[in-house]
Amino acid sequence: MNSDGLPDLPGLPDLPGLPGPDGRHPGFAPYRRLREELLNLPAGDWVARCDAVAAARGLRSATGTPIRFVIGPDPTGALAYEAAILHDGKVTCRPAGRGALHDLHNALVWLTFPQTKATLNRLHFSHRDSPSEGRGRLRDMLTLLDENGLLWLSDAPELDAQLLAKDWTGLLVQNRELVCDRVVPIVLGHGLLEKLASPYKSMTAHCLICSGRWGADVVHAPEAIDGDVAARLAAWSSEVPQRLAPLPILGLPGWDPSNDDRSYYADARVFRSPRLRRA
Repeated sequence: MNSDGLPDLPGLPDLPGLPGPDGRHPGFAPYRRLREELLNLPAGDWVARCDAVAAARGLRSATGTPIRFVIGPDPTGALAYEAAILHDGKVTCRPAGRGALHDLHNALVWLTFPQTKATLNRLHFSHRDSPSEGRGRLRDMLTLLDENGLLWLSDAPELDAQLLAKDWTGLLVQNRELVCDRVVPIVLGHGLLEKLASPYKSMTAHCLICSGRWGADVVHAPEAIDGDVAARLAAWSSEVPQRLAPLPILGLPGWDPSNDDRSYYADARVFRSPRLRRA
């Protein structure tokens, strides 16, 4: 038995594990322990481990179907992938290459925020017949959040306003200590989580602002916010938000050692003003 109270899995062939950086980066906080375990497993073994954890925790899709992690190629097309999850509970994972690293981080988010992921999946599929000119704004927003989203848990409206206004100096320099005290940033997008394996200064999250009273320890207790976030997303069926707030996440205090120097934020190619973005 391991620390999760689950049986140890039998060893699979000794194949190379997935690459990954030091997991101490704050962006990995909600996922760190399980992520480090999975990255050290042989290829394919981590899929079986995720499946065992999902079964033990009773993860289900929005239709009530038990979630299963299986090895195989992606179903043909994005909607087929979403349908397989919604109706069959089948989350397909690739066991090798860069696709495996992407799918591993997707599995981590499923295991950590199952209600949120189930809601994203349901909305994607239920709005499959969006406007004929394309996917539609709702599905575009869902994709941004699912791949590149960050939960901005905040009880400081003035900081939320600065984020929306892209007032990087005010938010990340002048109000730096306030951000540390009043905001809990949590990576939700599995694509963004994967990028933290090889971070670069311009990597940008799309933030879902979740106003409320949050404690700093909520980052280590994601189950305390999963239902809340899922409920916020469910409301998108009737009221799609105007936008998600972009944020170069390595500008967050403590997310890049170099940002202790305020000149870090003078890079206008990354911390762009609204006027420059419009131009």
